[in-house]
Amino acid sequence: MALPFTLRQLEIFDAVVRTGSLSAAARELTTAQSSVSSAIDELERQVGQRLLVRRKAQGAWPTAAGRQLHRESAIVLRTALEAGRILQERDGQLRGPLTVGVYDTLAPYILPMILTDFAEAHPLVELSFVETDHSGLMTGLQSGAIDVGFTYPHDVPAEISHELILQRAPHVLLPAGHRLAGRSRLTVADIEGEPLILLGNTPSKANTLRVLGITEQDPRIAWVTSSLPLTRALVGARLGIATLVQPDASTWTVDGHPVVEVPFDVDAEDVSVHVAWLSPVERRRPPRRVTELVTFTRERFTPHINAIDAWRRRHAPLG
Repeated sequence: MALPFTLRQLEIFDAVVRTGSLSAAARELTTAQSSVSSAIDELERQVGQRLLVRRKAQGAWPTAAGRQLHRESAIVLRTALEAGRILQERDGQLRGPLTVGVYDTLAPYILPMILTDFAEAHPLVELSFVETDHSGLMTGLQSGAIDVGFTYPHDVPAEISHELILQRAPHVLLPAGHRLAGRSRLTVADIEGEPLILLGNTPSKANTLRVLGITEQDPRIAWVTSSLPLTRALVGARLGIATLVQPDASTWTVDGHPVVEVPFDVDAEDVSVHVAWLSPVERRRPPRRVTELVTFTRERFTPHINAIDAWRRRHAPLG
């Protein structure tokens, strides 16, 4: 059975739908507008459907049939591009775009390592990144806008594959000189009655509430923030204490107050960090640049976090 279109026709059609006009698509594809128009005419003739509504000086937009073809053509074009990269990678070099999505509180820990060490090992990979919340990360993975994501395993859709790269016990962040700062470990009973600073981003908030066994209505919650530096700063200003999993090499807040991390003994499970990617369909494997990044972070992320902990312990202020 002969195909009712060519890849070039789909590429042109995709450009018109995305840019909203034949002239804009021609500029993007560095071709003549007449060539774009002819390709669309031929595509419509071959499929026997009107795919675009074209109005002079008003642009172009897809019909119902055009919207359906555009959804399917995106898959075809991505598959064709990936097939080309697989052939190019026979020389052993990874190629192609790779967009990394990171839950915002994890970004400082993972992105610098990827943009330096991974990029140096794979110079032909075109890296970009998106900082987002958990919901935005899941949406980006599902749509294909994000190739690899890093977050906590909270409400992960079934079509997203994910793998553990770090398991970490929480700690209590205290201002230096606090009555509990010299302790080797703390329990929930030890911090009873202390005002709490709650990092309020989901799923960080959910992790904290789970670890402490409390709800958002708990009267001990003095302040709720959306920023890890602000959480640390409020603790440094003696406005409360915080339970966190994110380490910090610095023993000082951004405004110059010393803080102390004390391990927290709780019955709840350790907090997990996962790397995530869109599950392939029809028994296909993810692109090799995706699997290589997954392997890289599986091998490197835990030692990287351990090194941050070791640095802080060497430079910690006295309780």
